Amino acid sequence: MKFYPKVVGSITAAIWLAGCTGTGSTENTELASSCPLPSKFEWEASSALVSPNEGIFGLKDPSVVFYDNQYHIWATINDGNWKSVYFNFTEWKDATKAVQQPMNGTNVGNTVAPQVFFYRPHNKWYNFTQWGRGYSTTSDITDINSWTPRKDFLQDGPPVEKGKPELDYWVICDDVNCHLFFSRDDGVLYKSKTSRENFPNFVGYEVVMEDHRGNGNSFLFEAANVYKIDGTGKYLLLVEAYNSEEGSYGPRFFRSWTATDLDGPWTPLADTEQNPFAGNANVDWVEGKWADGISHGEMIRSGYDEYLTIDPCNLQFVFQGDSGVSLNGGYGGEPYKLGVLTLK
Repeated sequence: MKFYPKVVGSITAAIWLAGCTGTGSTENTELASSCPLPSKFEWEASSALVSPNEGIFGLKDPSVVFYDNQYHIWATINDGNWKSVYFNFTEWKDATKAVQQPMNGTNVGNTVAPQVFFYRPHNKWYNFTQWGRGYSTTSDITDINSWTPRKDFLQDGPPVEKGKPELDYWVICDDVNCHLFFSRDDGVLYKSKTSRENFPNFVGYEVVMEDHRGNGNSFLFEAANVYKIDGTGKYLLLVEAYNSEEGSYGPRFFRSWTATDLDGPWTPLADTEQNPFAGNANVDWVEGKWADGISHGEMIRSGYDEYLTIDPCNLQFVFQGDSGVSLNGGYGGEPYKLGVLTLK
């Protein structure tokens, strides 16, 4: 793997999740913490807590915000085409009953692979999404019709190349800058950066790291997540991977790194298939194994703003689980459902 410096230009789900109430506000507050990140993670998986509606193949790519005593989730769906939904609930045991509201036909349209957070300087919620690339804003995250039409946020990005689509945009801010991470399914993790004053307008890009083992892209694939760890000066980076040497497109797992600066350098934490951040090797399916692998998801945050903080004493990860054989023979037909991992 090459690292690059800065480049110019049966326990119920309700019990598992009872400890996560959200702070409601972070404003970069450093919370006292006595829980260092482990070098070896062990998780318990919930049952499948959210399933796609009838007529939908799969539900995936969740962005999760705990705000105003509710969990708010935006997610990708596939019914033969890539679309998206929004829903909310107060407790995870009620997630399966939440009404999944389609974003199709709204001003913003389908927010595929969304990331949602509150940007305090603008006093607005932001949703970064792909296909087409853009951001949207609102003052009311419960109203799907309040999101603005999307605007582009990146100029002078990587050259457009067939087979290298930009995917899974992820924004996190420090006190000075905002950083945009993204993938292209080419074994490379990219990043752009802008000042907080210029947010959300990003120009140029740099290479964070690359790994071309296997088929050239699988060990640094997509679905990057980056978080500020409460009570520390560290950041946690997660990137989805799969072992292409086994001749398949999965099962998926997550690798992890840490850094003291969003510009890196990034130090491996749990970054192998045998010792992943999360994957088949370290998940206990206490209610029965309903999915193969751990795929695109998001940590449950301790706040909801642009600092993207997580509580190291209460680590939980909402993930998409592949629950069976494709319903249409292609990737879009994979019957993804959502579950939650809780660190043991």
